[in-house]
Amino acid sequence: MLYKFFILTALIFSSCYNKANIKIEDLGVTVPESWSTSFPETEEFVGDWWMIFQDTLLIKYLSDFNKNSPDILTLLENQKVAKNSAKISSSSIFPQINLSSRLDTNVQNLSGFGFASTLIPRDSSSSQEDSEGDDVISFGNTSAGIGINLQWEVDIWGRLLNARKAAYKNYDALIHDLTFLRFSTEIRAAQIYFKGVEFAAQYKLSRDSYESLVNIRDLVKDRYDKGLRSSLDYRLAETSVSTAILSMETRKNQLRSINRELEILIGIYPKGTLIKNSEIPKIMPGISRNLPASLIQKRPDIQSLIYKLESRSYKVAESKRNLLPGLFLNGNIGTSAQSVKDIIDKDYGIWNLGLNVTAPLFNGNRLRSALEIEKANYEKSKQDLTKGILKAFLEVEQQLEMTKSLEIQINALKNAVSQSQDVYDLSKERYDSGVTSLESVLNSQRQLNNIKSQYLTIQRLVIDNRLSLILALGGDASNLKN
Repeated sequence: MLYKFFILTALIFSSCYNKANIKIEDLGVTVPESWSTSFPETEEFVGDWWMIFQDTLLIKYLSDFNKNSPDILTLLENQKVAKNSAKISSSSIFPQINLSSRLDTNVQNLSGFGFASTLIPRDSSSSQEDSEGDDVISFGNTSAGIGINLQWEVDIWGRLLNARKAAYKNYDALIHDLTFLRFSTEIRAAQIYFKGVEFAAQYKLSRDSYESLVNIRDLVKDRYDKGLRSSLDYRLAETSVSTAILSMETRKNQLRSINRELEILIGIYPKGTLIKNSEIPKIMPGISRNLPASLIQKRPDIQSLIYKLESRSYKVAESKRNLLPGLFLNGNIGTSAQSVKDIIDKDYGIWNLGLNVTAPLFNGNRLRSALEIEKANYEKSKQDLTKGILKAFLEVEQQLEMTKSLEIQINALKNAVSQSQDVYDLSKERYDSGVTSLESVLNSQRQLNNIKSQYLTIQRLVIDNRLSLILALGGDASNLKN
C-alpha cells in the first residue's frame, strides 16, 4: 500500500506545480490610460538616439564606451556569473553520476594481537626481514577497483522542479537588471559627455570675456596715458582683466577634469584632451506624444521585479514540498579485484542499488519556519514591485514636468541674453561718449557673461532631461514609438 500512497500523492502534487504568472493588475496598482503631464511637441523617435545629435565624436565615444569601458565589461562578466549560478542552483534535479577508481595496498602485523612469531611456522620463502625479527610478523594485500556511482533524488513532488524554475527566474531578473544598468550607464556616460561639451563652451566664453576686457583695459590705458581718464578707471579695468584670468583658469581646469573622467570611462589614459567641441546640440531625439502609461511595464527593471516575484512564488512551492517525504536512489556498478589487470574483467563485476525514503518527523519547526519566511519574502517582493512601478511613474512625470520648466527657462534666458547684449553695447557707446562710468560698462559685461553662462547650462540640462526621459520610459527605441 505504501507505493500506492506515493503514486497518488505524486499525482496530486505534480498537478499543483506552481505556475507563476504575475500581472500588474493583481497588485492593486492602477495603471492610467495616459500620463497626467503632457509630452513635449517632438517628432517620433527614429533610429538610435545618439545619432540624432549628429556629433561624430559622441558616436565614437559611445562606441568605445560599449567596447572598452571597465564598467560595461564588468556587467558582461556578471552576466556570465549569473548564467552559471542559475545552472548550479538548478542542477540538483538531475542525477549525479561519478566515475571512481581505486588502488589500495595495506600492510598489517600481528604484534598488536599478542601473537608470537615462534607460534607461527615459517616457510623457506620468508624474507630476510622476517627471519631477523623474531617478534613481528607482517602480511599485506593489494586491491583495485573501478566503478560508476549514482545518487539521485527522485522529484516525485516537484520540489526540485520548483527550485529549478526559481533559479532561472532569478537569472532572468538579473539579466534585466543588467540590461537596465547597462543602458543607464550609457545614458550617464552621454550626459557626462555633454557636460564636457558645456564646460568647453564655458571655457570659450571665459576666453572671449577675457579678450573683451583686455580690449577695454587697453582702451582705458591709452586714454589714461593721455590724461583723458582717471587712475580709478585704469585700476578697475586691470582688476577686471585679472579676475577674467582666474575665471578662465577655473573653466580650463573643469574641462580637463571632465575630460579625464570621460577618458577613464572608455578605458584610456586620462590626458584630459578628449573634448574640444564647444557647440551644444540644439536638436534632440524625438518621442511620440501618444505613448501609453502602460508602457512602463516594459522597463527592464520592472520586468526584473516581476521575475523576482515569480521566483519567490516558486520558492514558496519548494518550501511546501520540503515538508513531504523524499525519495533517493543510490547505486554503483563496477569491478573489484586484487590485481590492476583484472579491474576490466567482467567476472570481477559488482553492483548495488538502494532506495531510501526519508520523511521529516521533528526538526524544531525549522521547515515550517522556512516556509513562513518564503511566504513573507513573496509578499515583500509584491511590495517591491508596487514601489518600483510607482517610482517609474514618478520618474517619467518628473522628467515631463522638468521638460516644461526648462522650456520656460530657456526662452527667458534667450531674451535675457539678447537684452544684456544690447545693454553692454549701449554702455560701451555711452562710456565712449563720456556719459556713463567704466563701472557701468564692467557691470553690464559681467551680467552678460553670467547670463550667457546660465544659458549654456540650461542648454545642457535640456539634453540631460531628454536622455533621462528616454531612460525613464525604458530605453528601448522600439518602446518610444506609438
